[in-house]
Amino acid sequence: MCIVCQTITVGAAALTGILPIATPERYEAPAAPSIAGTTCKKVGNVRTTTAGRFTCTAAKKKNVWRRNTRATTPPTTAVPAGYLKPTCGAGLADCPTESTSGNVNECKLADETPSTGGSQGFPRSWKAKPGKAELNVLVLPVRYANTQITEAELRAQYEPEFEKTREFFKRNSYGRVTPTFTIESESQWVNIADPWDRFVLARNSDLRRIIPDVVGMITRQNLQTFDSIFIVAAGGTVYWGGADLDVTYTHSSGTVHSVYYQTGPASNAQFPHNIGHTAYYMEDLYIHPFNRTRDTVDINPLKYEVMASGEDFTVWNRWLAGFIYDSEVRCVSAGTTNTVHHVVQANDANGEKMVMIPTSPGKAVFAEYIAYAGVHVYYLDSTIGHGAGPMKTIGFLKVGQSLTHNNAKVELTAADATGVYLTVTR
Repeated sequence: MCIVCQTITVGAAALTGILPIATPERYEAPAAPSIAGTTCKKVGNVRTTTAGRFTCTAAKKKNVWRRNTRATTPPTTAVPAGYLKPTCGAGLADCPTESTSGNVNECKLADETPSTGGSQGFPRSWKAKPGKAELNVLVLPVRYANTQITEAELRAQYEPEFEKTREFFKRNSYGRVTPTFTIESESQWVNIADPWDRFVLARNSDLRRIIPDVVGMITRQNLQTFDSIFIVAAGGTVYWGGADLDVTYTHSSGTVHSVYYQTGPASNAQFPHNIGHTAYYMEDLYIHPFNRTRDTVDINPLKYEVMASGEDFTVWNRWLAGFIYDSEVRCVSAGTTNTVHHVVQANDANGEKMVMIPTSPGKAVFAEYIAYAGVHVYYLDSTIGHGAGPMKTIGFLKVGQSLTHNNAKVELTAADATGVYLTVTR
């Protein structure tokens, strides 16, 4: 299966930024009566009042509210503009009582149409590197005929892209993952006597012929130590490229995989998107040309996702990549009726970040506080094949609004200074 497959006349999908950045306001809570020691109904429920955050705890013959004593750390990462103004807590009304989360293992959905080249579910491909703290990325230039560029000039072109990618991973992984880039020295570049377009056309624009031929010319002998390999054109100006992640390649040093090939300038490497392929084996979430119909209005049906047209991973993809822990997911178990969930803004390092509602095998509804318009609600239908749009935005919520999909209703009932309260009805 071809994860990213382009032709000479078809450029890469545009991955334009759509999330302006700002710092949220902070609200100071005045002194207020405490509910500590008063009775409560269900152990584990959480309630936020103007006096603080309390958890229902068993105590001898009754359940009582106890104040949470763990200090919370203010978010340290940038968050999208439009951080919702609180409607509860911090001198306002009491916030809703939060329900206990369901069994997180119920939310580790398997992809109903998986392949070795990518999936939108658990478990991850054996080639993927979820949770690896340091990603080692090799950038290997190819000098085609009639191109003149020095190593210093090429490094100057790529360093801004590296810096943007490092910032992307710092934000999306909460500082848990750092990419390290190695540009091959000029003496080790691959030299090809043909211009890039003649080289590609001579192999019928077939990645399964092009990439093995280039890999076979690489002189470096430790390719297996890298998590992603980007074969790029030295001084390239016209883009053609892709990655065929279903296959592995033969090299004198051993088997090689996780290879991306492109002929364009440094900006066309699209490192966040393509590392999503080569290190995490994620699918494209824009609709591929051969899956588009006359009814296709938007080729990027999933918003706020770098595997489509956004600047960040959705929280679901962050979980697949190992950027967040199981404890940061609010799973709505089957058989529950009405539950209340508090989630922080998706780019905040502390707190639970996503409400997930499995609806059937390979299908789920998600809600996360990432869109500048409010809460982003989207769904996964992994019975839809790769490149045909298995994930789609349902809509956006502000306080008091709700959306329903596959008999799962999500309502944004309140917001406090750190996040939002979502009521799920099944």
